Amino acid sequence: MQIKINTIITLENQMRYVVLNETEYMSHHYFLVMEIDQNKEVVPTNVAILESIYDGKETYVEKITDPELMITLTNILKAQV
Repeated sequence: MQIKINTIITLENQMRYVVLNETEYMSHHYFLVMEIDQNKEVVPTNVAILESIYDGKETYVEKITDPELMITLTNILKAQV
């Protein structure tokens, strides 16, 4: 499955996110996402940046936790808005 802007993704832990923006940096693909609840309402206090990892036919995501990378990606994503 290819991840696109304005789509809803559900993680293995059943957390659901809407994809707000995407960017490529250092040959990796990143997504700015915001959590949504069971009523498909946005939870503005839970924003994350996810990296997509392609493994054959499967697409996985991993939450970015490195503070320096988060700052860099946030600046790139803000400049695109």
